[in-house]
Amino acid sequence: MENSQAHITLYTLIGEFDRVKKALTDQFAQMTKEIINSSDENDVESFTIHLLEGTDIQININHNPAFIKQHIFDMYNFFAEVKCANQKLHEGVLAQIRVFNCVVGCSFELGSDQERINYIVNAIFTAAKDVNGLVLMPDMRLFRGEGKLVFSAEGNSDFEEYTPIGNTDFIDSGAEESPDDVARKERSFAILEEKSIPYLSHLPTSVMESEAELRSPEEIALRLFAMFGVCVYCETRGSGESWDETQKYLNKINDILGGGLSSALSPEEKVFLVVREPEPRDLAKFGWRYECCYVLLWALGMMELNYPSQICNAADLGAIIWRQNSLAEFLEKTHPRTKSEILDMADLILRYDWACVDARVNGQPSPAELDGEVVAEWHYAFNWLVGWGESADWDDVEAHT
Repeated sequence: MENSQAHITLYTLIGEFDRVKKALTDQFAQMTKEIINSSDENDVESFTIHLLEGTDIQININHNPAFIKQHIFDMYNFFAEVKCANQKLHEGVLAQIRVFNCVVGCSFELGSDQERINYIVNAIFTAAKDVNGLVLMPDMRLFRGEGKLVFSAEGNSDFEEYTPIGNTDFIDSGAEESPDDVARKERSFAILEEKSIPYLSHLPTSVMESEAELRSPEEIALRLFAMFGVCVYCETRGSGESWDETQKYLNKINDILGGGLSSALSPEEKVFLVVREPEPRDLAKFGWRYECCYVLLWALGMMELNYPSQICNAADLGAIIWRQNSLAEFLEKTHPRTKSEILDMADLILRYDWACVDARVNGQPSPAELDGEVVAEWHYAFNWLVGWGESADWDDVEAHT
């Protein structure tokens, strides 16, 4: 009779995928007879760890973008359906799931030797800890490497609040800093020191100047108008208006765009807008993007950015948006910021975000009255503006610290 197989999955956000294999092989080193590499193609590395006692552990390290996108989509949807009274915790866990870029499948025979099973499981957990990863058990419990329960299918957790984690080598693309990049960081450091905001001097910027590909004014404007329409929809639905009543705001945006709203919406926005009874968390998620609209208006030279200690005034944004008759008319009024201006602000906001996340992880309030949620939205918008992730589409942009 064949022994049944156990399947454990390790997830992480990492830049150097070789680190994952090293972490696993290091943990099993003392009990390994040999490692058999079976394949390494299409962004998937498969190998077998043959243990001294005669059994095997099959490892598949997958960082293929197409696979990751679908796998994470399914995982996100599963955990999004879980009932959890702690909404902030739930949102943090879902945010963590969205940013994984490496999925590691670990399979082995269960057998009857509990000591051997414990050894294998503990080694996988320790490897996960080494790469700042999470471990998903077969019963759909998600753990940190040190053994703390992050989330379960029943909505349980050892955390009251959860902040997504990753590896700094993911942020560091390997590109050489130019003198302008160094000078930009120094300008950010001066502002941070003036406000007594802590920072990491070695934290690289999201995108080096040599890699930055700024969005065109037309692309920025299209994203701005579509996103603003979704924000207004969220605000009015939240205040009690029905799905039918709120269509007039989207229709007005569509008129300004000459019938082009649908093509300007992101895939996630399209899915969201057809749901007649949206979840409160989705209304909040998309409604917060008024802050992103604010950043895009700044990038087009239509507003000045205030210090991110409080939410923007949506009425000020509307005073500009609703006055427009066409996209062409609006673009004639814009005065797009220079590449240097946008990169300077992007670097500063990255460091504001790091300070807010660091404070939250350590149970402290954000420094210098920064509003962490506002800063996070700005960080996302700036990463899109500067072409983060080889100019990733809006839904695929990430904002790591």
